[in-house]
Amino acid sequence: MIRSVRLLVVSLLTAIAVPTLTSAQIRPDSVRKDTIRVSVPVPPSSGVDTLPKRTSASDSAVFAREVARTDSLRRAIAADTLKDPLARFERPFDFETSPRLRFSREEILSSGAVNLADLLDRIPGVTTYRSGWVAGVHAASFAGDTRRIRLFVDGVEMDAIEPRNGGALDLTDVQLWTLEELVVERAAGEVRVWMRTWTVERTTPYTRVDIFTGDLNTNAFRGLFARRWRNGVLLQLGGQQVATQSGRVNAFTGAEGSAGRGDGTVQGFMARIGWSRRRISVDVFANATGRERDPHTARAGFTDLLPFKGSRRDAYLRLGYGDTLRGFWSQAIVGVVRTRLEGIGEAVAATDSTAAIPTDTIRGRTQQLLAAGYRTSRWSVSMTDRVRPINGAVFHAPAIRGRLGGSRFAIGAFAEQNGADSTRRVDLSARAQPFSWLMLTGAQSTRTPDSATGRLNGNTVRAEAALKVGRLWLGGGVIRDNANRFESPTILGTPVALLSSIDAQGVLVSAAGRLFKDVRLDVQAIRWDGSQYNRPQLQVRTEIALISDWRQKFPRGEFSINARIWHELRDGVPFFYGTAAGSSTPDVRITERANVVTGLLELRIQRATLFYQYRNLTGGAYEQIRGITMPPAVQLYGVRWEFWN
Repeated sequence: MIRSVRLLVVSLLTAIAVPTLTSAQIRPDSVRKDTIRVSVPVPPSSGVDTLPKRTSASDSAVFAREVARTDSLRRAIAADTLKDPLARFERPFDFETSPRLRFSREEILSSGAVNLADLLDRIPGVTTYRSGWVAGVHAASFAGDTRRIRLFVDGVEMDAIEPRNGGALDLTDVQLWTLEELVVERAAGEVRVWMRTWTVERTTPYTRVDIFTGDLNTNAFRGLFARRWRNGVLLQLGGQQVATQSGRVNAFTGAEGSAGRGDGTVQGFMARIGWSRRRISVDVFANATGRERDPHTARAGFTDLLPFKGSRRDAYLRLGYGDTLRGFWSQAIVGVVRTRLEGIGEAVAATDSTAAIPTDTIRGRTQQLLAAGYRTSRWSVSMTDRVRPINGAVFHAPAIRGRLGGSRFAIGAFAEQNGADSTRRVDLSARAQPFSWLMLTGAQSTRTPDSATGRLNGNTVRAEAALKVGRLWLGGGVIRDNANRFESPTILGTPVALLSSIDAQGVLVSAAGRLFKDVRLDVQAIRWDGSQYNRPQLQVRTEIALISDWRQKFPRGEFSINARIWHELRDGVPFFYGTAAGSSTPDVRITERANVVTGLLELRIQRATLFYQYRNLTGGAYEQIRGITMPPAVQLYGVRWEFWN
């Protein structure tokens, strides 16, 4: 018994002593401490000072470092937070053989376009008209009819209510720098341009500054600012001032040429205040443009263009739910437009073929829009109704749009009963890609105006096919447009008249894609069976571009190059200038054949982009409005610099 107790005591002493001796043989500095620490912040009670106490100079330095570290972490958490986007109007489905008519914000800025007319030059069948440089008259027509080009900003249609323009829009009023995206919907019978204004989703403040100068004493400044707060509130501001001086002044030598080709000034301003949370958003947007243009002196025997001083202001209030890219969405928009024509120069007197036009006029109109739709990857449908009160009457324009199919096969339809112009439109479109190297597209449009308008029923059919050769799409097709009646474009100085055209057929030729590595080619040509009022028989636009960021040499993307050169060929365009005195013979004036070559070079370093553009490299004289000679050559250079600060 005693022996058993002794063995138990010895065993207990051994169990206690062995671990103690063993731990004594281990070096303390060889033990790895736990390096993972988790800090769980606990909000302090109100009134409690959370800053560390400072008892010496060294403690003050530690205190300063702790405060700087805390502020840095707080800024890092708040920066680059993505907030819910504002509502965006429905983007039409692309039935083109290539996405060449869809422009992002960067593509718009890097295209070399001064205004919308430069982008519309890329569309076969569209004819643009210019009287001069930046602030000159800029207009466009499809198949000779200016009303067959329609512009939409965030879903609100830009109505041509200026009395002097005769139902046509002056494209100078469209400010490209305010846009986030531009999509051209090329239906068979008309062209619809859908523009989405610029917004931001990041909470980091954004600033951009554009400064450029050039020939014709061109000097311009543009500034933009945007701020998004963490509660979803958005503020955007932007302004532009462009001025040119009468008389030609070379940008490098300072030598002056003949007067009468200058433009004037263009001012622009935009502002947006909005808020969004999850699928709901509300915002107010305003855009104002003011212009003052010198008179354009025509050559002897032709019609001068009167001076112009006026403004256009567009604004809307929008309430949106959902995203038009997926699922159910709906929007309610109230828009308003106001134009002012200030009296400068002599009034336009009434003649046998021209009504008197007052020189000091204010026009305004509202537009209410209700839209709803549903979109999936395979199908989409939407309905809209535009309401316009005009001269005490209310005109509705209900429309429905649908699409079925995916990337290889798709069909679409658009129908609208527009009460404002008393016309019913139906557009059908289809696209098929049975093989990776073959693309087929087709479209048909019908227009049925009210008999009181004096216009004819219209039917336009277009069919195209494209073959993929390497990385290049080579295409061709035909278009047929029946007889039509349309208003003369008085914005170009022509008299008020209702013009007629006959059945016409055209041949389309295109090439788009990459020639070699980063070298791209874009060729668009159309040849009609004859010229008609306001459109030429042949139009060809060819562009070669080198667009690369050279990722092999600049893997972080801090450099890119955009070098382009394009050539525009246009046959003479006939314009109607009334009838000869004492006879019924029409006075038709045809512009000279035009060949214009333009070069563009852009170099981006970090967030600054240097650009240089030379229009009309050959310096030859040309015109787009009969008797109004365009500047022989114009150089433009400057910088675009953006900051996320």
